[in-house]
Amino acid sequence: MGHVLDKLAVASQRAPGLRSFQFLNSNDLHKLEAFFLSFDFDQRRAYFGGGVSDQSVRNYCGMIDWDHTTAIARTGPYCPEAIALVVSLLSNDASAELSIACPLLCDQRPIVAALLDLAIEIGSLQHRTLIVNRDLANPELLSLLRDSDLARFDREHVEINLAAGHSITVAPLSVIKAAETSL
Repeated sequence: MGHVLDKLAVASQRAPGLRSFQFLNSNDLHKLEAFFLSFDFDQRRAYFGGGVSDQSVRNYCGMIDWDHTTAIARTGPYCPEAIALVVSLLSNDASAELSIACPLLCDQRPIVAALLDLAIEIGSLQHRTLIVNRDLANPELLSLLRDSDLARFDREHVEINLAAGHSITVAPLSVIKAAETSL
């Protein structure tokens, strides 16, 4: 776990300004709700698979099983700006589902890359595979995974082989800083 915390600190140092990466837990439910409630119709449809009401978003957040979910947030000065959720699949202890949401109107690639890298580190502590739903995946996440030898695409999912290696997505610091200065 120490290695994961080191990676979290390094990712936070790379983030410009008052931005950092942190773990969210059940005490941060209000932050998670505010994050998802800030999504417009298209962002909700892309993440949840359809238009969902504010109450449905609250229900979704309230039903998160924090014993089997790890939430990693990239936070700005006031609130989360992007979130990765790693949810252990109860039917298959060797796998977890990964979703990443980033509604920012900027080059999302370095943000999604940092969250993916952290999710891989976290996931590899307990699982052999991360599964991404292709229909609901962030486009930048799919692009990063297409460039990875660890990802295997099928019709509905992308499987990330955690046993094969770690840190597949870390972009050079200069690329991250250049992309995020445009915020």
